[in-house]
Amino acid sequence: MSRAADAPGYVDAELQPPNDLHPDEWVVVYQFADGASLEQWLRSPERDELMTSGNGLVDGVAREQVVALAPETDRVTAVSSVRVAPGAEAAFRELHDQILVELATSPGFLRADLFEPVEGVQDETVVVLAFDTRANLDHWLASEDRARILREMERHTQGARTVNVVGGFAGWFEGRGAPVKRWKSAVAVLLALVPVSLAFLGLRLALFPDLHPVVATILGNVLGIVVLTWAVMPWLTDRLATWLRR
Repeated sequence: MSRAADAPGYVDAELQPPNDLHPDEWVVVYQFADGASLEQWLRSPERDELMTSGNGLVDGVAREQVVALAPETDRVTAVSSVRVAPGAEAAFRELHDQILVELATSPGFLRADLFEPVEGVQDETVVVLAFDTRANLDHWLASEDRARILREMERHTQGARTVNVVGGFAGWFEGRGAPVKRWKSAVAVLLALVPVSLAFLGLRLALFPDLHPVVATILGNVLGIVVLTWAVMPWLTDRLATWLRR
């Protein structure tokens, strides 16, 4: 994938190990700015050489699929965090995998990322879900399939689950130089969103412990987006500017 990063029009690449969606198969997802750039990379001598050198490592013939996506003008992201009970990590991950299977058939679903706790930095397990529109995300958040799996997860978690919904990341990174890779923008948003979410949760529990969950979620989303958009993200993107554009 490092060779692809030098190709014209390269945007991003991701290596996906086998899972419930594609068992027994490793998948490489390339993202390029346009079809011509992707075609140039797929037919390049550099990629041909790499594919030939890896023939002994694969079973069967590699398959290719080319998908064109419309600009993600309405893309929205939901970020949830929860503390997994000690010793329940495997059970939690199994239930998360069940959610991925359900998400695969959910309208508008784009991708999911799970961030494990990091000792001394982040105690919660964080899940980031991306949908093409807010309507499709809301449909998933209100679905019975999600509610059923979350009820099972409650046995393996401690404390409250926080959920925040934000619009596409692009607006926080536009007009600052070279384009930012998606995984870097996701990391930057996560660095800002998690502490802001936890701060609002702690403040809400201290001041209004009996606030209705629906009201608390709406209030937290509104205040969180305001703080992120006009305070935290401008400050953070300025300090990460060199890394983001690298």
